[in-house]
Amino acid sequence: MTTTTDTAVSTAQRLVLDRLYKTFESRNRESFAAVRGIDLDIEPGEMVALLGPSGCGKTTTLRMIAGLEAVTSGDIRIGETSVASLPAKRRNVGVGFESYALYPPLSVRENLAYGLKARRAKNVDQRVDSMAQRLGMTDLLDLRPAALSSGQKQRIALARALIRNPPVLLLDEPLSHLDASQRQHVRRELKVLQREFGYTTIVVTHDQLEALSLADRMAVMDAGVIRQFGSPDEIFDDPDNQFVADFVGEPKINLVGGTVRIDGDRTMVHIGRAGELVTASRIVQHDQQVTVGLRPQDCRTDVSPAAPCLEGEIKVYENLLEFGQATVNVPGVDDAMVVQTPAGHRWTRADPIRFTAAPERVYLFDTETGERLR
Repeated sequence: MTTTTDTAVSTAQRLVLDRLYKTFESRNRESFAAVRGIDLDIEPGEMVALLGPSGCGKTTTLRMIAGLEAVTSGDIRIGETSVASLPAKRRNVGVGFESYALYPPLSVRENLAYGLKARRAKNVDQRVDSMAQRLGMTDLLDLRPAALSSGQKQRIALARALIRNPPVLLLDEPLSHLDASQRQHVRRELKVLQREFGYTTIVVTHDQLEALSLADRMAVMDAGVIRQFGSPDEIFDDPDNQFVADFVGEPKINLVGGTVRIDGDRTMVHIGRAGELVTASRIVQHDQQVTVGLRPQDCRTDVSPAAPCLEGEIKVYENLLEFGQATVNVPGVDDAMVVQTPAGHRWTRADPIRFTAAPERVYLFDTETGERLR
């Protein structure tokens, strides 16, 4: 096993995107910039997720790397080689599409073996059997695509991309058509295979759980630009802007208006009619209007009587066994806030509740630009 891993890792290639642009032109219509100057430097053997809402440019970026979409400007380098002008067949990348792209006349076994045989690979049948076993689809090998469900087709498409052991692997929504149990199994196996064989991998997804669990680093995209690039912990715990804080996290972060109050060496933020929280943010001014971000997971209900906090009334309480989740009406705050509560305490509707958070977990954002105020 160690020999296989070491050999595979040595073939992995660094992938660099340098000021990459893609603009779509159409007669009688304004041009549309789908990707606007993104930069990425992905280490050999690293798995990176492109995460973002529909239409943010992540699939277009993937298609440019694969050679399926022409680059408007910028460069793509695999190892030391610029591939931006090379045809797809010369880039030596494996691609798994959301749309499957299977050959209907061929069986599953023949679909998996097709690319290997075209490249005159050795031990084709053995590699097909091994991959089928790893992804739990040995019973599908003799079937044709027409007899498969959408989830089964997606597993075949994923297996066909993986079986080549490419130095660079590109996956577009690889788990989107799988049911919950299949998704968990294939996600775990994909992570194991990626580690074992050392593919330099980009996964395109809009599913934050998929990105957080799979990726070494994540690029959160919005409107053709990367809003933040970092490890899952950095993205979740230290968001650079309001978009990233709002997009990543389930349940969603609470975003409410607030007013900064400087109290000696403490920075406070006044929320609602009477609530206050201490924040670690320092680049703010007294009476500055800000947007306050407070993750439900960071809320604490063990508040001493004199401590700054928010007070409200329970609107809805959900017992989720390992913890509770309370939806709280806070006086003077337009939208109800969500607070995660300890498992040992049960709340009912209309109960009063007091909650706070550690100062470093009370995020402040500029109300106009959305940028983090640190």
